[in-house]
Amino acid sequence: GFMAAMFRHFRCLRTLQKDSGWIVTLLEEAENERMHLFVCMKMFHASFATRVLVLAAQVFMTPWLALMYTVHPPTVHRFVGYLEETA
Repeated sequence: GFMAAMFRHFRCLRTLQKDSGWIVTLLEEAENERMHLFVCMKMFHASFATRVLVLAAQVFMTPWLALMYTVHPPTVHRFVGYLEETA
């Protein structure tokens, strides 16, 4: 959600067009996913190793998803859909 909202925001700035509220929807979805992670980490008392793994995944996935979203957005949508199905 956050990555798509960022790219949507940049595209709206480049083209000087409104997005009809789509950015807000994507940011709400990103907030929802963040809260899922937060609750899960609190509920299972995540250890230091788990927190480091989450950080490493974020550090790796953010640039990778940004690059993939720039090159071929449907691939990222398919990947996120797969993650949602397995969760």
